[in-house]
Amino acid sequence: MKERHGRDASRRLLRSIVRRTGVAMADASGSYAVQHLPEWMAKSSFDFAAWRRLWVEQNPRNDRADLARLVMFVENARVIEREGVPGSLAELGVYKGTTAKLLHTLFPGRTLWLFDTFEGFDARDLAHEHRTPNGGFRFDDTSLAAVLRYVGASDRVRACKGYFPETAAAVPGDETFALVHLDADLKKPTEDALAFFYPRMAPGGFIVMHDYGSGAWPGIAEAVDAFFADKPESIVRMPDKSGTAIARRVKR
Repeated sequence: MKERHGRDASRRLLRSIVRRTGVAMADASGSYAVQHLPEWMAKSSFDFAAWRRLWVEQNPRNDRADLARLVMFVENARVIEREGVPGSLAELGVYKGTTAKLLHTLFPGRTLWLFDTFEGFDARDLAHEHRTPNGGFRFDDTSLAAVLRYVGASDRVRACKGYFPETAAAVPGDETFALVHLDADLKKPTEDALAFFYPRMAPGGFIVMHDYGSGAWPGIAEAVDAFFADKPESIVRMPDKSGTAIARRVKR
């Protein structure tokens, strides 16, 4: 008991030091955005530290501080559960499984569909790009086995390895989705994913589109803007590192 109180006191002291010195220094630099946690997190027993550890343990170094995106997923997971939005989850563009593990942890009772080659970009998708992919990244330093080990063994996790949308044939015809995360980086798979998932979204469900506003992968915004041009949903930008955007399926 004394040891736990000691750790809690140390954490409070660290937070105080960060507030009094670290935030002031970052703010004075003019180069960093410092953001408070939502008040309900800061003033409740919500263990944000645990979620942050999950988020950073395997995230690429330059994304570990992208906590706005983590908070966005947590906040919208609460909305889905509170409002009883039905359906499964899906992710296109899994890479090493950071967001997949987060989603599986946030929604342990829901089916999570994972779509990826688990071997990097497919040449058929690269052929549709206007320029060489950002920084020459191919995201091929991963594997299906490694992702499944990381996300955790569960009959709720359905991994579909191969070329999308061909792999979408594994999804039952009556499947609906409460949250879909698109992080394919390229225009063609994003177009295909929007065409596949949009009509299968439950009313009130969320489509989360990574890299919409980053400028690093310009095909994402092109695909998203063209798809939603004649849809009733609006695109809402998130203030995270890579310009994530969200569309929430209109409740009919």
